[in-house]
Amino acid sequence: MRALSIPKAPGTYALVFHVSEEMRVPVGRLGWLYLRPGVYAYVGSARGPGGLAARVQRHLQRTKTPHWHIDYLTTSLLPTMVLFTTDPHVTECAWVQQWLQESGTFVPLKGMGNGDCRNGCPAHFVGLDGLDRVETALERRGDVSVIYVKEVGR
Repeated sequence: MRALSIPKAPGTYALVFHVSEEMRVPVGRLGWLYLRPGVYAYVGSARGPGGLAARVQRHLQRTKTPHWHIDYLTTSLLPTMVLFTTDPHVTECAWVQQWLQESGTFVPLKGMGNGDCRNGCPAHFVGLDGLDRVETALERRGDVSVIYVKEVGR
């Protein structure tokens, strides 16, 4: 796995997944996550040691003991793209809310990824209506960086 140019600073990130065929993944106590082909995004924050770099690198490891809901998915499927910001404010709920305002966005499993959410988000894992929707809702911010982890379909 190649090293990604992600800072060790705290921040908010989104892992973007391209699902090419139907998947069924157990997600701990939440039950089963059913994914149809499409694009999905998980939004989280990294405030601990190593910041964004450490958190994203952990998510890119397939072998790990599940700690977060997204760990159940990343043992089977790696993201194709990572978006991040080093904005000092916790903005994960704002990102989720921006995406949920886009037409075609949906929540595949209520409660996934939002165990510590205090803003009423139904989940911090959303399905998006195509790859173009990934950046569309966030491009107005201007402080979001994008890194491609792997080409879609490879």
